[in-house]
Amino acid sequence: MKNKSCKFCLNDYTVKKVNIDKNDKCNFCNTYDSYYEQLHDYEKLEALFLKKITNNEGYEYDAAVGFSGGKDSTYVLYKLVKEYKLKVYAFTLDNGFLSDEAKERINEIVNDLGVKHEYVECDTALLKKIYKVIVSKYLSPCIACSFLGYAVMINYASKVNAKVTIHGRSTYQMFRNFAENVDDVFKPFIFAGLEENVDLNSLYQTVLNKIELLVDKKLKKEIEEKLLKDAYEKGYREFVSYFLYHKYNKNDIVEFLQNNTVWKYKNESEHFDCLIHYGAWYLKSMIARRNHELPEYSVMIREGHLTKDDAENQINELNKNIDKKRAINELKLFCKYCDVNYNKLMLKAKLYSKRWW
Repeated sequence: MKNKSCKFCLNDYTVKKVNIDKNDKCNFCNTYDSYYEQLHDYEKLEALFLKKITNNEGYEYDAAVGFSGGKDSTYVLYKLVKEYKLKVYAFTLDNGFLSDEAKERINEIVNDLGVKHEYVECDTALLKKIYKVIVSKYLSPCIACSFLGYAVMINYASKVNAKVTIHGRSTYQMFRNFAENVDDVFKPFIFAGLEENVDLNSLYQTVLNKIELLVDKKLKKEIEEKLLKDAYEKGYREFVSYFLYHKYNKNDIVEFLQNNTVWKYKNESEHFDCLIHYGAWYLKSMIARRNHELPEYSVMIREGHLTKDDAENQINELNKNIDKKRAINELKLFCKYCDVNYNKLMLKAKLYSKRWW
């Protein structure tokens, strides 16, 4: 198995839970193929999406929308307001590392679209605890942010009395870990999103159980009590992935936004909204023993947005331009905020790592 790679995408032995069959095809490609027709029948998917966002009598808002100010969430917000004519309440999680540039862009866009918006701040002690517990186990600040983000988004629709929460996670992000034998926290939301009627209590209990299993029983309890308070009191609302029902192509999205909104392209690869994104990316890539984004590029290949050669060239270019000094500075900022020992963190990461660059 070692050094074996998929003939059809970039996945190789470094990808967690990968299996490559006798035809040199990985289980992620095989799973994708088995769901291809269902995931690309956009006529049926649009009809399903409409059912999820209509019949909103008794709700104050049609949708609560997670908004980072990046291209994907801006595109989703524009489409919901301008084309679907929904009454939305946008919100942004301030995870302790939200940049001033992000706030400026967010404020400009929500003002231009005339959308009500709020910055959501979590209890600082809980925020730091979530980061510290998860990073000590998985060496990834982004996993902590994912749990925080999911909890806040799930709760927020209940808090403001919106029928659903809608987010703009890209197709590449949603399906990077999509395979039959991979226990990904996001996967239950994909399957629920493809159903017309969803048992929300069962869905969210499944997700919370994964947090308990993968992270920490006590932390799960705190997330329930402090971050999901409104959802418990007022009932869960559906967590809807916009790009599960609509075509996704990042180049088309950038062009659309530049022609139709005040959003302007700068350098999306920098993830301007997060002050530690590059450091977190560097750490995850170290542990993965290759570019952390490789599984997302594999999705791009499956979707036909890149050839395998083009994807390899782009990955190689990213690897050539690693700014180690910047990554270290960002990781030190994170460690100081969360009271994590930087030297111990890096030592632990190196034990998992081979120098892939």
